[in-house]
Amino acid sequence: MAALDIAKLFRDEAEELRKARDKCIQIHGTDIRAAGNEVEMAVRGFFQRMLPKRFSVTQGHLIDRNGKVSPQIDVIVADNTTLPSLLTTADGTEYIPIDSVYAVGEIKSTFYRSQKYMSAFSETLRSLREDMVRPLVENTIHYGFKDTTIMRDVFLGKPHEYLNPLFSFMVFINHGDMTEDSIEEELRRCQDHDLPGMTVILDMSAVFFGRRDGQKFTFEKYPSLARSKENAWFISPLAGVTGGGSMEGNHLGMAYYSLLEHLNQSFLEPPDLRPYFADMLVGRISTSREIRKP
Repeated sequence: MAALDIAKLFRDEAEELRKARDKCIQIHGTDIRAAGNEVEMAVRGFFQRMLPKRFSVTQGHLIDRNGKVSPQIDVIVADNTTLPSLLTTADGTEYIPIDSVYAVGEIKSTFYRSQKYMSAFSETLRSLREDMVRPLVENTIHYGFKDTTIMRDVFLGKPHEYLNPLFSFMVFINHGDMTEDSIEEELRRCQDHDLPGMTVILDMSAVFFGRRDGQKFTFEKYPSLARSKENAWFISPLAGVTGGGSMEGNHLGMAYYSLLEHLNQSFLEPPDLRPYFADMLVGRISTSREIRKP
């Protein structure tokens, strides 16, 4: 039987993203925002094709049960089976209930040190964590059976302490003027719990949080929940093994693998919609008309 070269498939996908970037630069020239929009669409299209249909991949803002709205987010991966969007504006911007969201991501065509992209995204993540309501749901079986263990969690069999942690990631198509020193500078500028769990620079390296166990890495997808004092940040080019792959494809594969693993290991309850609509669903008995049939 013929063998499927997965590394080659991701090499080809990464090449398509690179071509999309090059084409945008040719068309839009120095209009960084316009070129960036095109690249964002290409990356969202990649994730939408690659993820199961029960997930929605879009862009826009998150909104919580108190009506607070997040900054604009390039990639929002939400539950497509309950309420993936409260509102879609004419330009395609969506307002997603934060309770329906699995992951958020930032996409950049090119890294420019002067823009401090990682710091800016970490501020967005800090805002989501501190300013918006999204309670963590305990996995009641995580530490073994106890009086409060819920049978739902036994059957789900999820591996983490919480069922609904929010995963965050960044994707850069081109490293621009990035160096490992400039990455370290950004990492040191931000608190660990405010940084994305996975960052990939397709033509340079992967940046992730975790620890070294012998010759292997333990990858912590959620820096805000990691507790080991042995954790650190790693800048690691993924060269792969000899075959049909490429460094760019390997890094794209790492982003996809991290996101897919998170989705498979998470669980979201259908959101309680009452708080979102509470202000509208209020009437007065004095202005209501009752009609009774005999």
